Amino acid sequence: MSEIKLVDRKDVDEKYTWDISLIYKNTEEYRQVIKKVEEDVQSFKKKYEGNLHDIDVLDLATKEYELLSEENYKLEHYAFLPTSVDRFNDEVIENENIYRNLSGVFASNSSFFFSELATLDNALLEEFVKEKRPDLKYFIQRVIENKKHVLSKDVEKALASLESLPDFYNLYEVTKFEDMTFDSFEANGKTYENSYVLYENLHEMDNDTTVRREAAKSFYKTLNAYKNTTANEYISHIKKEKMLATMRGYDSVIDYLLAKQDGDRELYDRQITVLMRDLAPHVRKYIKLVAREHNITDMTFADCKINLDPDYEVDMTIEESRDYLKKALAILGEDYLALVDESYDKRWTDFPQNKGKSTGGFCATVPNIASYILLSWTGKMNEVFVLAHELGHAYHFMKTGKYQTMLNYDCPLYFVEAPSTCNEVIVSNYLLKNSTDARFKRWVISNMISRTYFHNMVTHYLEAVFQDRVYKKLDNNEFLNAEILSTIKREVMEQFFGDSLVVNEGAELTWMRQPHYYMGLYPYTYSAGLTIGTAIANKIENDNSAVEKWLNTLTKGSSMSALDLAREGGCDVSTEQPLQEAISYVGYLVDELYKLTEEIKK
Repeated sequence: MSEIKLVDRKDVDEKYTWDISLIYKNTEEYRQVIKKVEEDVQSFKKKYEGNLHDIDVLDLATKEYELLSEENYKLEHYAFLPTSVDRFNDEVIENENIYRNLSGVFASNSSFFFSELATLDNALLEEFVKEKRPDLKYFIQRVIENKKHVLSKDVEKALASLESLPDFYNLYEVTKFEDMTFDSFEANGKTYENSYVLYENLHEMDNDTTVRREAAKSFYKTLNAYKNTTANEYISHIKKEKMLATMRGYDSVIDYLLAKQDGDRELYDRQITVLMRDLAPHVRKYIKLVAREHNITDMTFADCKINLDPDYEVDMTIEESRDYLKKALAILGEDYLALVDESYDKRWTDFPQNKGKSTGGFCATVPNIASYILLSWTGKMNEVFVLAHELGHAYHFMKTGKYQTMLNYDCPLYFVEAPSTCNEVIVSNYLLKNSTDARFKRWVISNMISRTYFHNMVTHYLEAVFQDRVYKKLDNNEFLNAEILSTIKREVMEQFFGDSLVVNEGAELTWMRQPHYYMGLYPYTYSAGLTIGTAIANKIENDNSAVEKWLNTLTKGSSMSALDLAREGGCDVSTEQPLQEAISYVGYLVDELYKLTEEIKK
């Protein structure tokens, strides 16, 4: 693999960075809007607090809150998106701090809206839906269902204000990206730099076992030095969640977090149980094939991200990626392709790798403006899968923003990864259908497993199992520290991977690598989304009429439950069948890899 040298943000090519000026022209405009929103939200409180019992006033207040919320959403993204690509820029940090001040004012002056909704008579709320806002039927239904968990108005106001303060996730990010420094390492007589970005985007996948393992030693050595700090950040965070769960009358922090994301305990428990039992054997079989093809007799966790074919890579420029994506996603129609073009033409995506930039990838949509995608482009074709994933989020939330108001903007987390993972499967299906070359097809399938399924159905699933076990210890008032967290993580990994690999020293610290633990029960939703995404992508492949149904579902936002969204899109997750079909599909792909490998050898 080629070596990547991280540069300062000021030295990257601007045309490959995202354009934040689509939200506000500059910092001056941003700060002017901050002042206006601060005045408007204070006026909102004076005008409507204590008056929502009148249905006409409630209608006006709801519309005004949604407009305020939309502007606040823009401000939040203008403030925080730059911190993910340029943490060492003083103006960026100042803008973040200015927004945090507004966030506190916004929360303390708008929290009454939800508190008072919960005190209104059910008959009035139902009349409001019928006469004024039929589009908010599901939202109001949830308000009614959650009444028993709402606290007094003063307590809700205090909690809302506290939420605007820098949190434990913020501390985690500071520790991860500002305090941690990684030693360079020697391999084969050469010195390599190391960092979060370099390890996760380059060294971890290096085909040279010596480079890969020496990089892992350097990486986990630094993580180990910060394990107690990171553990305290995480444990403090989950203790706060437990406190809030208890205050709101939940016996289990898991049930509290599921309620926050409109989740279903039965669906959650199913993901946790079934994947360990039924997916693990297929993954072990895949890892054994990788070990065999690389002649690794002592396979470790540090080796499991490598390509199946060590000598086969497909280079891809950023410009070429547009053409590839448009061909692969053409099955979704012209409207979808127009969004792909817009994302390139209007610079929605931040491609470069630079100092002070977060690792991983995400898509953050500002309704009716842009979907901002963070990547660390490596020049390899497998990045196309990542970009396809994030464009799935982009289309979903741009269309939701177009057809729904802010109270229906978010969607249940169980469903949120379905549009993104569906795209990854569609791209893979396209590549397989349009090639007869056995080596390329093997590369596509192995990339599909190692990126799409390993990332979503293994990496994030193992996070989910770790979370599940930690939260259950928390519910039982059991002691937690860094060593216990590492023990839990090691046990989860060893149970899942079985005899396919050894969990190398330091790998138990993998719990320190992901920010998802600060986002409620987010990790389990990746495997849930991929279950839906796999079913829909394969339906679309065989029945073009499924496209319209699917795209229409992506306009619904949070106007219905996750179960109903999935069913509306063409996948009924009320039974175990879709999950079992997704697992069987992974098994089929692994078997195909074995067949293609034998074909290539012949």
